[in-house]
Amino acid sequence: MHTSSDNTNLAATAESSMLPASSDFVFGLLHWLRIARYRRKTIVASLAIAGILGTIYYVLAPRYYQSTAKLLIIQRSNDQLAMVSEQQSLDNTMATHQELITSPVVIQGALDQLLPEHRIDLRNTPPQFWNEGLASNLSAKTTRKTNFIQVSYRSLSPEAAAGVVSAVVQSYLGFVEGTHKGTASDVMIGLTAELNEVRQKVDVKQLELQAFRKQVGSLTVRSDDGIIHPTIQKALQLSEALTAAQEERFALERQLEAIQQAIAGGGDLQPYLSGLEETVGKQMMVSALGLSTEDLSLIKDQQQKLFDAQQELKSLTPFYGPAHPKVAELNDRIQSIETYLANYRANSGERMASFGSRELGPMVESMLTQSVAQAHRKEEQLAAAFRETRDLAGKESGDVVKLESLEREVKRLEKQQDVLTDRIANIDIRQLQVPIQATVVKEPLPNDSPVSPQLRHVVIMSLFGGLCVGGLIVYVQDVLDDRFTSPEEMIAQLAVPVLAMVRELEPIDGTGLATVHTHVRPTAVETEAFRTLRTALTLSANVSERILISSAEPGDGKTTVSANLAVSFAQAGKRTLVIDADLRKPGLTARFDLKGAAGVADVLLSEQPLADIAPQLVQRTELENLDVLPAGLRQPNPAELLSGPRFSDLLAWAESCYDRVLVDCPPVLAVSDAQVVGRLVDGAILVVRPEKNHRRLVVRACESFSATGSTVLGIVANGLSADSGGYGYGYGYGYGYGHEHESDEEVDEPITLSLQDLVDESPASVATMQTSGSRRRETRAA
Repeated sequence: MHTSSDNTNLAATAESSMLPASSDFVFGLLHWLRIARYRRKTIVASLAIAGILGTIYYVLAPRYYQSTAKLLIIQRSNDQLAMVSEQQSLDNTMATHQELITSPVVIQGALDQLLPEHRIDLRNTPPQFWNEGLASNLSAKTTRKTNFIQVSYRSLSPEAAAGVVSAVVQSYLGFVEGTHKGTASDVMIGLTAELNEVRQKVDVKQLELQAFRKQVGSLTVRSDDGIIHPTIQKALQLSEALTAAQEERFALERQLEAIQQAIAGGGDLQPYLSGLEETVGKQMMVSALGLSTEDLSLIKDQQQKLFDAQQELKSLTPFYGPAHPKVAELNDRIQSIETYLANYRANSGERMASFGSRELGPMVESMLTQSVAQAHRKEEQLAAAFRETRDLAGKESGDVVKLESLEREVKRLEKQQDVLTDRIANIDIRQLQVPIQATVVKEPLPNDSPVSPQLRHVVIMSLFGGLCVGGLIVYVQDVLDDRFTSPEEMIAQLAVPVLAMVRELEPIDGTGLATVHTHVRPTAVETEAFRTLRTALTLSANVSERILISSAEPGDGKTTVSANLAVSFAQAGKRTLVIDADLRKPGLTARFDLKGAAGVADVLLSEQPLADIAPQLVQRTELENLDVLPAGLRQPNPAELLSGPRFSDLLAWAESCYDRVLVDCPPVLAVSDAQVVGRLVDGAILVVRPEKNHRRLVVRACESFSATGSTVLGIVANGLSADSGGYGYGYGYGYGYGHEHESDEEVDEPITLSLQDLVDESPASVATMQTSGSRRRETRAA
């Protein structure tokens, strides 16, 4: 009763197990497409090389021309009512004649008919290998469920192709006609001679019967109740049995003689098999051919099972799809039964084909010889019994027995004469109507259009080969080169903008803000990247008041970026709060020299109202508008604390009191803290060191944020050196405007552009920047 529900559960489990595999495939495909888009020059070069090679092949390859003829094969059945296995017989016949067309005997006959100018493809081939050379370019194909066979030949000359096909077709037709008609003629000659002999015997016996009747007159020896005397009756019965035995022996001797003649002449023995079934017995024939009644019954059962499975599949198809277990099981069952029947037919065909060789003649001759010997023994036994009974009955009515015997002998001979006449008539019909009739319905003609090479095939193969080779090269390059080589590659593969590129910063001795470059060296070249980052976030279309800063791995410089970005926002007049949410290894707390101070952990563990305790724990800095909330004491369960409602309330309080809230989190691939916090902020900034981080780790870091519904605002390329390849350009952009001689207010608000803004140059971005610049100028003027 639970079978259907169990099957449903199993199907659901299988479907759910396939989802990760399909999603991995989709992600991998999208990743490869991004790589291919970035390395499209490699694919274009591969396509160009493949196109050049294809062009060279198309220009230099020899041209081959093909000519085709179509044959119609009609099979005539001796018994038009026996159509049970018509399709099976047709399939076997078509397969046999398909092989026959390309057989050595037909090809050799075609070679004998070929003209010298049609042997252009055999010029460099020794004569002993002409048969194989012709067969290599010759093909015969059947159209499924039809009676057509297409014979084709490829040659360097259109006329030679048509000539070879014509010669092969004529050789095949001659072979088929000669094989069937030759056998029928031999059988007819033997039956005609036998009929003439039987007619002479009939004439002699009729004359003898008439003379004996005149001699004895009308004899009737019967008892009073109308029954012939037992002795005479027995003699008559033995006479009938003897006559039948003589007829059987005579027929067997004639068949044996005809078969011996056919064997000696090398004729086909198939027409004799139908007569052997009547004389030697059906069971003996089946056993001799290696078959049995059990085989026939087994085939019938398999055919019935195949029909039942097809009907059941037909009834289920409207309701279930091809992937349904029941439909799949029925398809497998139908395929296995069809395979079994096909193998059985092939084996039966091979067995019957093997009987057409030297084994069939001796087998048939041996069976007939045994049957003739048995008929002789039976006839001798009946003759001895008949003579004994006749002598006994002769005393009573010898003349009656002789008269009856003569009458029966005459009737037997007349019956045999009628049988031979009918068989000759049938042989004549078969001679006029050959069992297999082949007709040419399409003559082979020269075709001036080459079939090889074809331009569309060369183009398709060149494109396919170029794409495959180019894709493989791109994949190998991607596997071997596991670093980002330029901002463009990073944007293409991560699908997020590169907000800023920060060069390698030299450490500054000191504590707190004294170690932050943006505060200590506000006009230095390396600090311009943080103002670029600030501008990109300010002009971003996305709301970016609460920003998470993290990295893929430890040591990527997320704390340095957090501190410098916070100082940059504070210098721009934004009230900024930096929250150290790295409760495991609080680097920001150590940088601002706040170790041991109460902070985030204390707020999350406290039961006091958040609005009361949070302002008390916030640490003021010497820079106006910049405050820091340290991590506090380390806790054993930081992920649980950050995922609680208190941290969400802390962010809400910070947003209400500050213009910008920056949250410094642990590396996203190391722990889950960044993913937990990412759902609570407006967006995340991922700090990447291109010369250190592996590309797949950075991709996985971005996917980790996306998987939890977090928004990745962009990438900060950190730690770039002077020889960082594609990252080396753009340093010092915006300089040369006299920063060293401007006031601090003017230094704090340079109008800079992010890399993404420079690449996109969208009208919306330009309008936003113009508006922001106007507002700043108005403020300064006021």
